[in-house]
Amino acid sequence: MSELLFDTPWWLPTILAGLGLYCFWSGNRRQEAKVRNAGFALLAAAVGVLLLSYFVDTPRETAVRRSKTLVRSVEAREWATLKANLDPGVSLSVLGFNVLYENRDDLIKGAQLGVEKYGVRNVHVLSTEAEQTESLISVNMSIVSEQESTMGRPVPTSWRLEWQRSGKDWTLVRITCIKIGSLTGETAARQFPVPR
Repeated sequence: MSELLFDTPWWLPTILAGLGLYCFWSGNRRQEAKVRNAGFALLAAAVGVLLLSYFVDTPRETAVRRSKTLVRSVEAREWATLKANLDPGVSLSVLGFNVLYENRDDLIKGAQLGVEKYGVRNVHVLSTEAEQTESLISVNMSIVSEQESTMGRPVPTSWRLEWQRSGKDWTLVRITCIKIGSLTGETAARQFPVPR
């Protein structure tokens, strides 16, 4: 029920507004105050649902927003912002291979080395898809970036970021690289620099 209020699908306020307009118009035309007032109440409910959906973020929406913040902080080389959004025990792995970075400090060092090594710039999030269970939110992201090492040719990548409930907050506990260009598994893992 809370998903309908805070992450409202487009059809809910549309139906409420349509019914409200019909009842308001019909009641006003026939001089029936109860029907007219019911229409006005439905219109007010449609506006209320839209406002709630706009101003209140669900945990899933918060995880997507924070995931995008992480991407922007890497692009802008804002390492303090990146650090603030990562759990100290966060890990990074490649799908079908081992864990490459076992904690926040290693991950940040690896990101710094990778950004400088490849000359990463102009990072764009193409799509996000979030799935939530009781205590875990998985955000799948498709990202494309331009890199000096590829002479500006865009490189598509796919990632999964897993946010876990920690008290009232959600913290990023696991990042999984799914694909870099056409590389997967061990060949994708070789693209990540080893922090010193």
